[in-house]
Amino acid sequence: MSEILGRSPDALPRRGRGDAERVRATVARDLRAGRWREGEKLPTERELGAQYGVARNTVRRALQSLEAEALIVRHVGRGTFRALGAPAPDPFAVDPEALSPADVVECRLIFEPELATLAVARATAADFERMEACLRGAGEAADVTGFEHWDARLHDAIAAATRNHTVIAMARALARVRLNAEWGKLKARGMTEERKAALQEQHRAIVAALRQRDRDEARALLRTHILYVRAYMFGE
Repeated sequence: MSEILGRSPDALPRRGRGDAERVRATVARDLRAGRWREGEKLPTERELGAQYGVARNTVRRALQSLEAEALIVRHVGRGTFRALGAPAPDPFAVDPEALSPADVVECRLIFEPELATLAVARATAADFERMEACLRGAGEAADVTGFEHWDARLHDAIAAATRNHTVIAMARALARVRLNAEWGKLKARGMTEERKAALQEQHRAIVAALRQRDRDEARALLRTHILYVRAYMFGE
């Protein structure tokens, strides 16, 4: 539901952006696990693209991110190498494929309803315009992937309306689970036109309560919404 870290919340995702993040996360995990020694050359962009089934420009974006994290160094004409003195494994690093969708939904159930207090107090007209744009996008979505994108954007807009940078960072960290292949399977399996309509109606009600500055109603609606998502995704 909430989206994804590291991009402007108002920018439409480019084709392949999720693939680039998947490649980045996988290579970063392998680097931290010691798959390549310090200074050892990594496979070429072409080889990595073939390995992960993505285009070279997707691999290039992933490698740019890894270079920014100081995990690799790249030399024109020579290739890509594991950085010398690369950072030690980070026990708190977020790997979307390692996140349990059920655990993330459980965490959201604790976390998201409490955003209502800050959002009600701080949301601006621009925040509500963004939420309405997300509602329109979800209503016009032709498939589950499109609906999921706008669903995530809406929850991100609610988090952004709190004006609390820690809250926003936490919401976007939780949203990274949408890059998890298992999340996509669970969503696609449980999504029907009836459920899509129900989710959209819940979203509209949440936004309306926030507009009315009704903290208690918005909190209750967010909780009910996440319970509904958990029920159809996990059969609870």
